[in-house]
Amino acid sequence: MPRPGRPVPTPAERHRMPAYPEPMNEDHEGGRGGGTAPEGMSPGGTTLGRIAGALGAVLVAEGTGEITDVIIAEPGDSVVGMSGMLVLAVGLRGAAAADLVTAAGAAGAAGVAVRIDDGVPGEVRAAARAAGVAVLGVPAGLRWDKVEAEARREMIVRGGGADRRGDLYSLAQTVASLTHGLVSVEDTAHRVMAYAGPGEEADELRRRSILGRNCPEPYLALLREWGVYQRVRRGDEVVEVEARPEEGIRRRLVAGINAGTRPLGTIWLQEGDRPLAPGAERALRGAARLAGAQLVDHYYRGDSGARLRSREDLAHGLLTGRFNTAALAGHLGVAPASGASVVAVDLRDDRAWGDGTGRDARLAEAASIVAVHAAAYRRNALVAQACGQIYAMLPEAPGSAGSAAGGDASESALVRWATELVTALRQYTRTPVQAVVAGTAARLEDIPAVKLRGHQGLQILAGTPDRAVGTHSGLTSSLLVREVLELLAGHGTVRHPGLTSLVAHDAAHGTEMARSLRLYLDAFGDVGSVAKALNVHPNTLRYRVRKAVALSGIDLDDPEHRLAAMIQLRLVEGAEGTEGLGRPFPVNAAD
Repeated sequence: MPRPGRPVPTPAERHRMPAYPEPMNEDHEGGRGGGTAPEGMSPGGTTLGRIAGALGAVLVAEGTGEITDVIIAEPGDSVVGMSGMLVLAVGLRGAAAADLVTAAGAAGAAGVAVRIDDGVPGEVRAAARAAGVAVLGVPAGLRWDKVEAEARREMIVRGGGADRRGDLYSLAQTVASLTHGLVSVEDTAHRVMAYAGPGEEADELRRRSILGRNCPEPYLALLREWGVYQRVRRGDEVVEVEARPEEGIRRRLVAGINAGTRPLGTIWLQEGDRPLAPGAERALRGAARLAGAQLVDHYYRGDSGARLRSREDLAHGLLTGRFNTAALAGHLGVAPASGASVVAVDLRDDRAWGDGTGRDARLAEAASIVAVHAAAYRRNALVAQACGQIYAMLPEAPGSAGSAAGGDASESALVRWATELVTALRQYTRTPVQAVVAGTAARLEDIPAVKLRGHQGLQILAGTPDRAVGTHSGLTSSLLVREVLELLAGHGTVRHPGLTSLVAHDAAHGTEMARSLRLYLDAFGDVGSVAKALNVHPNTLRYRVRKAVALSGIDLDDPEHRLAAMIQLRLVEGAEGTEGLGRPFPVNAAD
């Protein structure tokens, strides 16, 4: 039988794929051109038309149906029950492809994709006309998996056929990227539901499983004999299955996808040409927890996409206070009085300020990685995006070690987890990702207030880009100063005239006495460290400080004078538009 196609592209792939120009239609024998489509059809109006345009393929548009699935047909495959499908004629050319076109049309297919060298062969075009089915001419050099990915992307975007396994494919791709391995998701009947990873690194077992859409029975017997399935059905254990080089089978990890005591399936991770990344077991455990909702819908024929969208809406509503927390607690199976820790993440991604779509795609990819890590850490974890940042909400039962009563021990564990997460995100996004452990809400309804702490903490942390993770408790002093400065900025009635004159003198003469004085005060008069930071001689710094005192008239022996100078010079920093009120002036190498 023909076999289902390959993975749905990741969110970033969907955004990176080109917009849909008018597809190229064949208007003469043996060539490609920009001629008109067959009568009654709009070149860009059908799913196949848009796929052809995106791929630069030739479209012999004899059919008008929308595609509902993608399958592969190789030489010798029988063709039956193909209503609405796009058939990929892999390995078939010329007359053989024409026979498949005829059979596919009789079976109700929406279209057949065939490999071409110089236009669609005449016998294929004739078969398409006779069968009333569209033919997509795939140019030499265009990989079949690209055709499949574009077709599935179009199905998702246009809604021509909802692929309920799409989210499993995206999850598989995320895990493959994190672990450097090859991922596959199977149901309890050992049918392959989704997979991802470089095909050229697949071992013989993986190739046979994906081509046949089922794990071969001899290997299943070995897995049963080794007790693998018994172990993964007990809970969250990740089981290692050793390599069998004599049979062409590489090392694997497997985790069970379970709903309570009911097994729903398994998720497998095959080692490729390089060792699996550190933390692969943790990523696989998190993915197994996330996959549960999709497989529940698979068994009960629900819409997993709608379920996940609903879950994302719930998470965002919880984060912003727009959702009934009691109802959400029931949905998650936790007590309404549960506490929840919040970790805020910022990618610090400035690569595409003018390209919102590209940045959204990278944010979506990063959110998927956060979701896998969060699910591995806490089973009921929720992840949402807000203000261009990502927030992980980690519910805990009242009185548990992770609740507000957990104190320092809980925060230490969260910092370790956040550090591992930031390390993974920095490697994946190549940006200076930062995170703030915002604290633990005593009840779910308190999460929005804790989220605000995380948002403010990320603003403060931006001043120290080399620092990966901060905590709200550790940033409290900076946050306090920031709040005071924001209040004072709105009330400009009292300012020290001497300090105002000092700043004006620097602006007029290009000097840095105010900045030097500010850093000197911050360092409690440590001339050596400040001079080194400013890259000047200690005597130069001493001169600047004496000159600043003389011009401003402040008395450094008076604690209130010192405090006033520190506050007002910080206010000047904020007025000049420097981010992060309450941080020291940035130190430059130039004098």
